[in-house]
Amino acid sequence: MIEYIKKSDPIEKIFEKFPSTRKVFINKSMRCVVCDMNRFATVEECCINHKVKDPDDFVRMLNESVDEDLID
Repeated sequence: MIEYIKKSDPIEKIFEKFPSTRKVFINKSMRCVVCDMNRFATVEECCINHKVKDPDDFVRMLNESVDEDLID
């Protein structure tokens, strides 16, 4: 699998480029989709704020969801 998203990427840019990633945040009950901080926060910062135990696994899920955008 190609890694399109990294922990250091800003959330807003991820949402712009790969809209399907929003569902990963929603499924984890992370309000990043509607939060104004998504313009500044990185995936790693968001994981810390939401106490995500395995940020690497979260990034893997984001990258897996990118496939849906590439197919369209």
